[in-house]
Amino acid sequence: MPANLSFIPQPVDATDTLHAPPLVVSKTSSMPNSTGDHKSIHLYNLSFHHFADADAARIMASTLTTADGLAIIELQDRTLGMLLLMAGEFFLLFLLTIFWFPYSPLHLFFTYIIPVLPFVQAWDGLVSCLRTRTFEETLALAEKALGQKAKLVSSEDTEIGERVTVAICGDWKFLGVRRLHTWPFGYMNAFLGQKRL
Repeated sequence: MPANLSFIPQPVDATDTLHAPPLVVSKTSSMPNSTGDHKSIHLYNLSFHHFADADAARIMASTLTTADGLAIIELQDRTLGMLLLMAGEFFLLFLLTIFWFPYSPLHLFFTYIIPVLPFVQAWDGLVSCLRTRTFEETLALAEKALGQKAKLVSSEDTEIGERVTVAICGDWKFLGVRRLHTWPFGYMNAFLGQKRL
């Protein structure tokens, strides 16, 4: 791991700004528990859709108070194509389990005899799709946390088939990136934020 990059091994409550460990709080923060000489980025990788709206709003407020950067990365969204792709996982597991786990009687039993695993996998994927927020919905959480309205700077489709949206809200610059990861419907959606100093 590079010398200027580290992580915090213990669990951190992302909703609790006042009791955040000092390493979570950036040196640029006005929080009293900012003791380090570092910058902080908060990463929510395939997880932000797990938070209810009230918790997501608290997490966004905490992050924008204590961090210099923010990355919310999701590999799913609420489009019909993605919902179809996730529903197809049910059948994909029937095709591939025998190759992935040929010597695991439990995997084989709960895939082919009582298809619990394909059902749970597909259900989890469908629910994750339905709970994933759009760039606009996540930006609204940031606007609420900052108490300001964001200004949309640009939104364009690039040559490689991705969409990039840029917005400014207070001291923060936000990017929404949507890029194809699994043809034809699987899109990665990233909500990135950087505090402008």
